Amino acid sequence: MIRFANFLRIGLGAVAVATLALVSGFFAFCATLPRAGDVPLDAVQAHRLQDRGMIILTGGGGQRITEGLALQADGLADRALISGVHPQTDKRDLAGMGDAETLDCCVDLGPWARSTRGNAVESRAWLERHGYDVALLVTSDFHLPRATAEMRHVAPEITVIGIPVASDFAPEQGWMGQVSSWRLLASEYAKYLVVRVRSLT
Repeated sequence: MIRFANFLRIGLGAVAVATLALVSGFFAFCATLPRAGDVPLDAVQAHRLQDRGMIILTGGGGQRITEGLALQADGLADRALISGVHPQTDKRDLAGMGDAETLDCCVDLGPWARSTRGNAVESRAWLERHGYDVALLVTSDFHLPRATAEMRHVAPEITVIGIPVASDFAPEQGWMGQVSSWRLLASEYAKYLVVRVRSLT
């Protein structure tokens, strides 16, 4: 009986420690989310333009695409892949999101990805096809840690530089008072942990 009680106490203690670690990790994850406007220009410009390809992940109500194409126009990359578009989407559907001439010549659409991992697989193939060693990864601030982890797991030979886009779900101020933000960030944190654990195998 004493042995069982000791075993139970140790088990409960381990659960408590694991729970504390998860909760602490969640708040650390939220506190260290990359923020829009924090474009790491020094890291980007440390690589030659011909070595840099831009990956723009779909979602975010089109804001990711608009901001990614604007950064491309500013000279961060001369070619971009928009990964995860609907198979029936063509460049005419993106009119108004970027310069028409640039869209026509220097933007590719990736219609195969249906998940963040799929984005990484699709992006790696595109980067290899065009001879890029550096991926400028554009996605929402809350999504960037997981997307970066997936890219580094799928394509460890590629240097990944994350570029965050602002989202309504994870604003810098006031998100703790929004149930929808708690739900999304908790889900994103759990998915991020899965990617990190998978990367260890």
